[in-house]
Amino acid sequence: MRPTRWTRSLAIVLASSLLLTCTGITVLGAFPQKIEAAAVKPTTAFTLFEQRLQKPSSLGLAQATLVNRIGQMTQTEANLAVLHLENALKAYLPTATTLMNAPVVQLNIKNIYKPGMPMVLARSKVKQAEVRMVLQDLEGMGYKLVEDGGFVPAIPYKSFKVFKPYVSKDLQVYIDLMAIESEQPMVAAEKLMVDWYQVIDRAVQYEDFVQTYKNSNRVAAMTEALERAKRIVLNGTPKTPLFDKKTQVMLEKAAIAYENTLSEAGPERIEGSRLLTELDDFLLLVMKNGDKRTQAVIDYLKAL
Repeated sequence: MRPTRWTRSLAIVLASSLLLTCTGITVLGAFPQKIEAAAVKPTTAFTLFEQRLQKPSSLGLAQATLVNRIGQMTQTEANLAVLHLENALKAYLPTATTLMNAPVVQLNIKNIYKPGMPMVLARSKVKQAEVRMVLQDLEGMGYKLVEDGGFVPAIPYKSFKVFKPYVSKDLQVYIDLMAIESEQPMVAAEKLMVDWYQVIDRAVQYEDFVQTYKNSNRVAAMTEALERAKRIVLNGTPKTPLFDKKTQVMLEKAAIAYENTLSEAGPERIEGSRLLTELDDFLLLVMKNGDKRTQAVIDYLKAL
């Protein structure tokens, strides 16, 4: 198939990002901070994967290689390979998003889209050839199609679960947490997509990761996820605020979820969690202020 203007630009950008990844320069913090010294001679499987990962046209093949041959790698190599794969997908994601944001792409997808539609099905249904080419390229690279105020590509972390038996414990937990968020995002188009129990539960899981795996390569990513989740816990989102916009009263469903979570956690668990301690103090303050978002509550949130 003759490459289009879009596929040529796609290849150039991904080639640059993958070159950084595979020459030892950290892209988006994706390399392990602490890892055992690599073997003098890497396994054939790891070498083949790294070679294929460097070429934009073979990113999908690199993923297939990792799925089929990760069992032939050492755990150190498996860790690196999974991180390198995520690196490549994350590094190209902004450009992939830009390509999909083109009005012609958005319109073509909108005309055929149904919730949960996979990228491959969308590609088969759109009418314009250039749009099909964009979706074909992104689907071949391993992205999935999601709706988030528009149609955007995303990393399908659920597919990473096949790597769990071969990587370290911290990466196993990381993959599970990312898969949950990937399959059911907490927020989409500034609207809360899960209930308040799940909001606080995910935040607690992120905090547990940060506390448990302090030397993990993914501790920085999980710290960022924790801070985002914490803001949602204490404020909600622009389209799903924690306090009613008119009355400034805290949502009853959120208050019940938070109180039950704290009750189930118990004093010892609360004391061992900065997040739960702050939530406990926050609820007490809100109660003292008539369950409303008063200036005192606003000042407390600003101080966190």
